[in-house]
Amino acid sequence: MKMKKIINIAIITLCVCLAAGIGSFIYNTVSSYKINNDFASIPLQFNPDDSSSTYQMGNAEVTVYGGFIKGIQKEKNGSESLVIRALSPLPSLKIKGKTAQNISLRLENINPDYYAGSIIANNLPTAKVTVNTLQLSVALHAGESIDIEPVEPAGKHKYLILGDNRDGYDIFAQIIQQSNALEPVFVIDNGDLVFSGKANQYRLFNKTVGNLSTTLCTTLGNHDIRGNGRNTYTMLYGPAYYSFDFADSHFVFLDSSPGWAQKQAISDKQYTWLENDLKRAQGKRIFVISHIPPKDPRSGVTKNEIPNYVNEIKNNASWLEQKLNNYSISKSMNHGFQDPVEAAKFENLMSTYHVDTVYLSHIHSYMEYTRDGVRYLITGGAGAELLTENSYYHYIIENLGDSKAATIVELPSPANTYLARYVATVQLFANAMYEENPAAVVLIIAGTVIILLLLIVKIYLWKRKPFNTLGRWLLDIGKYAVKRFKELFGNKK
Repeated sequence: MKMKKIINIAIITLCVCLAAGIGSFIYNTVSSYKINNDFASIPLQFNPDDSSSTYQMGNAEVTVYGGFIKGIQKEKNGSESLVIRALSPLPSLKIKGKTAQNISLRLENINPDYYAGSIIANNLPTAKVTVNTLQLSVALHAGESIDIEPVEPAGKHKYLILGDNRDGYDIFAQIIQQSNALEPVFVIDNGDLVFSGKANQYRLFNKTVGNLSTTLCTTLGNHDIRGNGRNTYTMLYGPAYYSFDFADSHFVFLDSSPGWAQKQAISDKQYTWLENDLKRAQGKRIFVISHIPPKDPRSGVTKNEIPNYVNEIKNNASWLEQKLNNYSISKSMNHGFQDPVEAAKFENLMSTYHVDTVYLSHIHSYMEYTRDGVRYLITGGAGAELLTENSYYHYIIENLGDSKAATIVELPSPANTYLARYVATVQLFANAMYEENPAAVVLIIAGTVIILLLLIVKIYLWKRKPFNTLGRWLLDIGKYAVKRFKELFGNKK
């Protein structure tokens, strides 16, 4: 009777653990991203032609160039701050006031000390909020207009390029830590920031880059737009395509994320903007950043079958069938644009407008090649699984104004064998599952352990007599062995 009561308690505990674990997992999968309870997002209003964003705050009009208006943050004292996210290291601001007004601005995604030093001439009160956020206080007089134009500090500047960090949280965290020590003016992430566009994945990414003490310039990857991922990305990181100038260089960020599952990678509207932007940038060193390469430089790649995989989903193929098919063929599949005509169009634009370098990722490896005078550099080693032959975890350091030689920084990587790579991939996915759903994983494991214990108890109760007989037999053998040992060796003392 006592044992039956214990079993009933165990069954109830099991049901609670499994229900709570599965419920937590589902919630993390479908929930929307929320920045914090005191933050209100503002729908994105962004003009890519001059990389500007404008918002009317009270009787004042605030415009940022090289950034976007992200939302309103309610402060602890009850006041409100306009949150601006930088898309470039030194965004400029223009504030027009109809009446006298005090405005609080939170400028995030910058190096606070670097930015504050660049606007000393404005003589504005500033306060460092986090390692990448600066608070500005602006006192406007009636009818006054204030321009905040950062002055670029003198000296040499470097920037970092990385891509495909996805669910490789440990490697990505190492890169962020090393980046802070290197003090670049900005860091470029070529896309695939997360694995499948879920809110909990973006939350982890945002937490990690929250430790970065400089500007992070991102572009969308095909993994980032899964599910509601595009909307989450827009709320957090702004427009899908934009550009900015720094020193004698011009940086262009494109959205090619649809190109893995659709025939057209870059929209016609974006191509029109791109060509106009490249025309305006003539005379500068131009760098283009995108996720999917126009062409896959690897030999022996197979045709892109992802559209067929998408059709499998639409036709209700089993989940396991979809996953196995997708995973087994994707590593050797052509990772370039699906349409060779579009690929040629893209490359022609790059060469026609004398682009210096195109930074890409999507392939989890490092590759570099030149076509029609344009350098194409693929860097996809910031944390995602490594299944491409001879690939390794890495990021790149470039120096503005220097030659085209890139410095590759390698990080610890699994051995270059199929077994080691697949074992590492399983470990990576298991770690990612825990990082993304810690409570769910713990509860499900607890439930599984209870199931195993119940099975053991059930088997014991079912076979109690044989088990008891076996136990007595083993005990007798043990007693006899001890007795015989004493008889044989006890007299020798």
